[in-house]
Amino acid sequence: MQQEFLPPTYPVVQFLVARGKSLSLALSALVLLGAIGLGLSTGALWLAPAGLVAAGVLLGLLLSYVEVLRIIADTLIPKY
Repeated sequence: MQQEFLPPTYPVVQFLVARGKSLSLALSALVLLGAIGLGLSTGALWLAPAGLVAAGVLLGLLLSYVEVLRIIADTLIPKY
């Protein structure tokens, strides 16, 4: 018997390519809201601007990761 070759599907890569931008925005917003909430609850108001910077850096990193993942998916995953 001869087995037919089936290319790998990479479901996690496909999920991140399809929903990566919205997940990046959601995680960055969660970090920002968490920093603001923690700053307001503890009285350390410096956490709000620090959270804004951290959320901006996180957003940039996650969006660049998603973009690289899209390039990899476009070039390496076969489309049938």
